[in-house]
Amino acid sequence: MHGLISRSFEGFIKAAYSEDTWRQAMRRLDAGIDGFEAMFRYDKALLERVVDLCAELLDKEREVLLEDFGTFLVVSEASARVRRLLRFGGVDFEDFLHSLEDLSGRAALAVPDLDLPDMCLVEREEGRFELECALAFDGIGHLLMGLLRALADDYGALVFLDHIGRRDAAEVLSILLVTEDFADGRDFHLADVSISVGD
Repeated sequence: MHGLISRSFEGFIKAAYSEDTWRQAMRRLDAGIDGFEAMFRYDKALLERVVDLCAELLDKEREVLLEDFGTFLVVSEASARVRRLLRFGGVDFEDFLHSLEDLSGRAALAVPDLDLPDMCLVEREEGRFELECALAFDGIGHLLMGLLRALADDYGALVFLDHIGRRDAAEVLSILLVTEDFADGRDFHLADVSISVGD
């Protein structure tokens, strides 16, 4: 697994909870590391163990912690590049959903060896979808739920999400898009407005 994902989880725990929570998790992990390097690769079992340890320390269900992490990847200023990558996918939430199958390719343009899981979107009827996400690690569907919920808010859409469970080697989400214009969405610019031409 690419270290960028593990490093992002580390940043989430430190920002949302505390540096001390992270240090305690690393001590319990007892793997001879105190954090993750973004450009290294790690066994996915290592990240799964870290998630378990953090959930235990925080007295949270693992699935809830992963969903919170998915939300963090969209709403945190520290993850602005992730939000921008996702928002490139469409002008509204439904466009964004249809772009998820191409997400791994878009991400590879930015980080060539970033192996995001394959996704498959099926429209069961108008406004009702199922999203299958390959099982990159246990709980990937819950991370995706947090990410999708935050993106729906970002677009101003009203969406109901449900984690159906596993199907073959994938986790499956049910998505009901009620309306695209439920609320005002967040401002979005394709370019990083924090970078000016004169910098």
